[in-house]
Amino acid sequence: MSSGPFIGAVNAHLRKATALIEQCQSLRSVDGSRLTQDALVEGCCFQLQLAKINFLREIAENYQVPDFSSITTTAELAEALARLDKVPQELSEIQVSQQEGWLGTMDTAYAALFSSEKVSKAGAVQTVGQIQTKELSSNELDFALVTFWAKNLKELVDRQREMMVEC
Repeated sequence: MSSGPFIGAVNAHLRKATALIEQCQSLRSVDGSRLTQDALVEGCCFQLQLAKINFLREIAENYQVPDFSSITTTAELAEALARLDKVPQELSEIQVSQQEGWLGTMDTAYAALFSSEKVSKAGAVQTVGQIQTKELSSNELDFALVTFWAKNLKELVDRQREMMVEC
């Protein structure tokens, strides 16, 4: 495995996410401001996305993808690796986690932060004909979720780095 710039970036973003989780945990124990807790959780979600993007670049660099620093999505990484006739196990695990698991919900929650149709935690009222309905988000962004994602992303990065060293 190479020692490029992305290893440090991934580690830094994971450390920042952990620091935000720790801050949020300390606020929760003293009944801190809900706004501050939400800001910390959203900041953690952002740091986890940055860690993921930089990890995709780390994988691309490891497999000698030209212009690896332009990779921002799993699909872009898959396409770049396919052009080199490479389908590493690391990519397959990430794709499954995105399509069927925790990484997909993390990506969805991150995208929802930037959506103009964001549903509030209390739910949004929508009119259907003359009947008003309340829509609740099934992917509510909260402390437990970002903590879960941070743990899983760190484990994925550690495990895949070990696999890349062995290759």
